[in-house]
Amino acid sequence: MKCRGILIGALAILFTTGLFAARSEASASRQAEALYEKARSEYYALQGSRNKQRYRANWLRCIRAFENVYTTHPESGQAPDALYMMGRLYEGLSLHSGQRTYLSLAISAYQRLTALYPSNRLADDGQFRIGAIHLKKGEHEQAYVSFAKVEERFPEGDMVAEARRQLAALSPYRPRAPRLTQITGIRHWSSPEYTRIVIDLDGEPTFQDHLLKRDSKTGKPPRLYVDIQSAWISAELSQPIPIQDGLLIKARAAQHAKNVVRIVLDMESLSSYRTFLLKAPSRIIIDVQGSGHASAPSEEKVHVAKKPTLPQQLGLGISRVVIDPGHGGKDPGAIGAGGLREKDVVLKIAKRLERRLKTELGLMTVLTRRDDTFVSLDERTAIANAQKADLFISIHANANRRASARGVETYVLNFATDEECIELAARENAVSTKKLSDLQYILYDLMRTAKIGESRTLADHTQTSICKRLSRKYSRVRNLGVKEAPFYVLIGANMPCILVEVSFISNKIEEKRLRDDRYLDEVAAGIKDGIARYMAEIGQVSTTRLPGTALLSGG
Repeated sequence: MKCRGILIGALAILFTTGLFAARSEASASRQAEALYEKARSEYYALQGSRNKQRYRANWLRCIRAFENVYTTHPESGQAPDALYMMGRLYEGLSLHSGQRTYLSLAISAYQRLTALYPSNRLADDGQFRIGAIHLKKGEHEQAYVSFAKVEERFPEGDMVAEARRQLAALSPYRPRAPRLTQITGIRHWSSPEYTRIVIDLDGEPTFQDHLLKRDSKTGKPPRLYVDIQSAWISAELSQPIPIQDGLLIKARAAQHAKNVVRIVLDMESLSSYRTFLLKAPSRIIIDVQGSGHASAPSEEKVHVAKKPTLPQQLGLGISRVVIDPGHGGKDPGAIGAGGLREKDVVLKIAKRLERRLKTELGLMTVLTRRDDTFVSLDERTAIANAQKADLFISIHANANRRASARGVETYVLNFATDEECIELAARENAVSTKKLSDLQYILYDLMRTAKIGESRTLADHTQTSICKRLSRKYSRVRNLGVKEAPFYVLIGANMPCILVEVSFISNKIEEKRLRDDRYLDEVAAGIKDGIARYMAEIGQVSTTRLPGTALLSGG
């Protein structure tokens, strides 16, 4: 009888648990339906009003409403529909605004639809729309490949017949067999808790990453490997790269198959990772997070304060700031009409900012370069992550084709929203605006882990503080505000990060000011004030000491 009672009790628990799960699932389904209906109502209101269609904010609000359905209820039946609607709305926004950037975002939405929901009735429609967008942009070969995927991946879909018609019209653009991409180098920056691997390429291949967990039977450590299609590697680069930083044991590269190169990372531990492709030059980035045990990373190329800081002693949130003077070495950055070079100006500002952060805020500082040395954009971000920075500040001087352009602006990582932001990001990234447009949909995944809200707050305080400082002593200081753009140097940063364009070196008046040490002092003081105000907002310092007084240092 006792056993029977236990069995009945167990069955009751299972029944109750199943009933609860069913109710929860039903509740989630209702929530998804409600969110989707709300988004659809906004869509109909937008489509029914020419006046509403004139304003970008209305389009973006509607897009965000559909995105909310997908992000909060990805398992719901409404999620693929929401992704499709996002794509159509981005296409519409591109048409009404004249900005082709939004077409890349439309492609991103359709790609998610086809990849995550391949059996959905709209998957073939999404793949067809990708081809239609490439065709609209004049990218005939890419359009051919996209339409071919409709026939290949969705042979029973209702878009196959139309895709075949497009393929017939585009037959002259049928791509030839791809040239094999060569792996030209493998670079790495490591610490016990973070490693960045950069695989340099001479082309833009496709690749896939795979994770093998630790094998408890054989004792093999966890391994992450990346297969690069249509690629080859020389014997010289096939040698194992010993790292032994406590997180990564070694990296190995080999010709895994005739046209496939496999990169294998043997690790001590792994908590998370991400892989993505950047262009001009092409390279695959692999960022790995874990918990190692070796000594701290080498400080050969960076400068770190040695003594424990007061914020560290007090257990406060911000203790280490990485300061990144843009450009350097073979890369002079922008050059003014009077010959002033961006790389020289920003290094002076960085060193002044370093002194102020140490003496006035008691913070530890790391400089990505201390002299006229070239440091790649990938390495700058890797330094910030490897040093476990709490903030990352990249300093630049602006330039514009219009000699009259002037002012201060601060950027956070996001999709560019206007042509001038795109042009600036393309210049700082050393890529064409076409390559930058291709980059934007890669950001869709990366933005989910970026500290966008904190970065925006830091940018707001920094922008306001610089302009306030400069306006006290200089006339006609123009506040251009906080903007968004996809800067390579900010991609993959694990902490709040901003890029400050301190003035226009292309403007004669501002170039003259950038030669003045007093002006550079005020810029550095403004950035320091912005950091102090950010610290105050998160409760790290008292606002009664702001602005202009020493904080946490007893000064």
